Amino acid sequence: MSDAFDLNAWVNEARREPFRFTLADTEFTLTPAGELDKGILKAVNLDAPSAPDIENLLRAGLGDQWPHFDSLPAPLAALGELFRRWQRHEGAALGESPASADS
Repeated sequence: MSDAFDLNAWVNEARREPFRFTLADTEFTLTPAGELDKGILKAVNLDAPSAPDIENLLRAGLGDQWPHFDSLPAPLAALGELFRRWQRHEGAALGESPASADS
């Protein structure tokens, strides 16, 4: 029997609920941040996200919904609040991860 950590099993067990919000009478769904592809790490600074970093994270989280979301007017303050609520929904800031049982 192997003692190898089964990352696929962990991913399936760790799934979280998507974050839903509305803008201009349209409901959008943000993928749980922990389920975004690791490639996003090359495009953003999670320790101190800038406005472009937040946009890249929202674009990744919204996926195919991004073009419609991006076409709607929204004040910058609203995007900041959306990002904060998405983080809260995740249970930690996107640059942090909750302590594991093994810590």
